[in-house]
Amino acid sequence: MSTLSDTNKILLRLDYFLAKQAVQQSPDVEIEREEPLVGPEADKFKFEEKPTSEQAQELPTGKVQTKIYELVHRGGRTFERARTAWVNPDVAKNLEQRKRASDWIRTLGNYLPIYFVGGYVRDKFFKKISKDIDLVTLVSLDEAKKVLEQLNIHFKESHNSHARLQFEVGGMKVDLISTTPDDLLNNLRSRDFTINAIAQSVTGQFYDPTRGMEDIKLKWLRSPNNTSGKSFKEDPIRILRAARFLADFPIKPHATLLKGLKESSDVLSKSKKRRIGFELFKILQTEKPWIAMQFLAENGQLEHLSTDLAKEVGFKQLGSGRKHTDVWLHTVAALKNANSDDAILNLAILCHDVGKPQTAEERNRNFPNHDKKGAEITASFLKDLGYSQDLVKRISNMVLHHLFLTTVGLKGTDEQYQKVALTLGGDIDRFFKLMRADGADHKVNDSSLLDKVEKRMRRIKADKPEQAGQKTLAKSQSVDLIDHSIDILLSQESEMDYIEEMLELVDTNV
Repeated sequence: MSTLSDTNKILLRLDYFLAKQAVQQSPDVEIEREEPLVGPEADKFKFEEKPTSEQAQELPTGKVQTKIYELVHRGGRTFERARTAWVNPDVAKNLEQRKRASDWIRTLGNYLPIYFVGGYVRDKFFKKISKDIDLVTLVSLDEAKKVLEQLNIHFKESHNSHARLQFEVGGMKVDLISTTPDDLLNNLRSRDFTINAIAQSVTGQFYDPTRGMEDIKLKWLRSPNNTSGKSFKEDPIRILRAARFLADFPIKPHATLLKGLKESSDVLSKSKKRRIGFELFKILQTEKPWIAMQFLAENGQLEHLSTDLAKEVGFKQLGSGRKHTDVWLHTVAALKNANSDDAILNLAILCHDVGKPQTAEERNRNFPNHDKKGAEITASFLKDLGYSQDLVKRISNMVLHHLFLTTVGLKGTDEQYQKVALTLGGDIDRFFKLMRADGADHKVNDSSLLDKVEKRMRRIKADKPEQAGQKTLAKSQSVDLIDHSIDILLSQESEMDYIEEMLELVDTNV
């Protein structure tokens, strides 16, 4: 058995090798970070002492003091700097969790040659908090197992695109794969985008063979070596990942990426629908999902998600009172109005007017029963994407009733209200957010009337709760989604580890 000290020798050889490779292939790139200060002004970056009672009155309310870590550049090197800040307690908890996990991994790095890769490194530059950590080690998994066992870290082994060890440290999930020094650099070069192709050693050294750090500085989304067309053909789902990153980070598509989209205009149609469905769900969980959806529409990719959604693009609605005469632009505006990362709500908004192109009358001024037609189209669309039966039902029900304010309104009977309330189940909050997002794109938006309708529906639902024998919505959803996750796991391609992500999606839906 190799000892821990034996592995330490590998670290010295490895750091020399990778440092040499990094110098040859990627010059140091200065990241847009404030330079560390020297002299009197540097004191403000020192850890703050507990405030006196006189100072306490001036401190932020509803916030707590915690350490934060930011990337800085000095002397041709990029490294982390710690200081204190006042943040929301929930944010502080996440930051502390990340710190504990990082400390654990640095301890592990004393015994194993390991490197942070992928989203964890990328998120540091964008000041986001990662949900998990991806690591690579340059020893075999068997050797890594021995070290983890000696450190009393419990792990499980799984296999998909790579054999990997999965464990938890500091409250964060860790995914560890094995590779060689040459393969590590080749792996970085073969990633989907340069911002995801940066590795960081536990000592803080960055390895950036595709100039991803420069792209972060310039706010570009680019494929390594400007080969977007080839990259998209290798894995068409990368088109949807591009849309997701544009929605989640303050970046823009590089010209070479847009050119690659034109070269790969129809490749997404060859992807499995369930993979598309899962990636769409993640898109609609981003900070600005409307950016992603408009990007897909502008680049001719929307039709590969849904031909019915694609029909909305350029389809005119000429009735009075609308801010947008284009149905698709109205849908995008509604997503923006909602300003939510709730994927279920955003799916309902995305589909709420999908029935208009097929029900248009009188020169596209009226759309009778587009709510009913839209619910039918929505159900078929979401089913094809592999979503569970209950999730399909929940979203199509919101589409079906999204005209409740105008078709029923305050004149409706208690029975009508009760029926809709029971149909919506636990999605009443989402339902009214949908109607508000839709109404906000009309020139006349009577929010006070909607408030009265919502108040009445909640009162009636509270007075007449669901009968004991009524099926609870989303009850079997977890089982369905787990089954789907297994299917995706078996059929996946490239770098995606879907099983863990699908299980997270289950938690979101229930």
